[in-house]
Amino acid sequence: MKKTIFAAALLAMTATGHAADKSGTVAVINGQKIAQEELTKKLWWQYAAQGLTELIDEKLLLAEGERLGIKADQKEVDQRFNSLAAGYADKAAFEANLKSVGWSTKDLRDLIGRQLVVRNTVITARKLAITEEAAKDFFDKNKDKLGTPESVKLSQIFVNTKAEADDAYELLTSVGADFAKLSSVKSADANLRRNNGSLGNISRGMLLPEIEKELFALKAGQFSKVLPTGNGFSIFKVEELKPGVPAEYEKIKADIKTAMLNQAITKQLPALAAELKQKAKIEIIK
Repeated sequence: MKKTIFAAALLAMTATGHAADKSGTVAVINGQKIAQEELTKKLWWQYAAQGLTELIDEKLLLAEGERLGIKADQKEVDQRFNSLAAGYADKAAFEANLKSVGWSTKDLRDLIGRQLVVRNTVITARKLAITEEAAKDFFDKNKDKLGTPESVKLSQIFVNTKAEADDAYELLTSVGADFAKLSSVKSADANLRRNNGSLGNISRGMLLPEIEKELFALKAGQFSKVLPTGNGFSIFKVEELKPGVPAEYEKIKADIKTAMLNQAITKQLPALAAELKQKAKIEIIK
């Protein structure tokens, strides 16, 4: 039961590298140790009721899947497993994190397999399918949001005071100082100094409206006036402008159908589980 209840916790812990040391300690607060067993018990009592409900639902849905002849596609299991493992430096690190919470690679593969069976059971039992017409209708209604927005590649000089910003602006305009070098020397932000002021690509809609209006009006190679930003002042340089790319239905229709199907599954799963519960004999041992 624990492995079902803590499935989400496992993925979160392994993703962030949380693991106990050799003595089973997960944290030390002012010299006082918190043992992994203590954490497990805390999670157990906190989430036991929810976990039991989820476990009952899973058992009923898996049984329904078996009745319908549904099995997990091992290629898809492998794909999802490899996607999780890809977030680690190597196989050993991945397996070590699994082991630290009492899991093996087989346990994780089994979990993925069960999730796929449950998913396909809902699809089959509820006869879920996304038609071409429905997908195209969604595309037409959301076309503006589905395309690649206009973006700008930016560099930034950030300083704490207006006087510092004015001095930097003067060096850029009168002396022709190199923007990247100036940012690496003058910027108050360590990341900007380290990256010679580079911010990378910023899409339209990510910046404050007043700043966005200023920057997207510039041409490549131009820099802004001094602008108040956060707790200081900035000068931005436009390195490159990239026009937006409208969405093309044929290129993204598979993703649209997948997203719409996932939404339908999320909606129908609780309803199907509730129906199966009504037909099942369930005894809770207290």
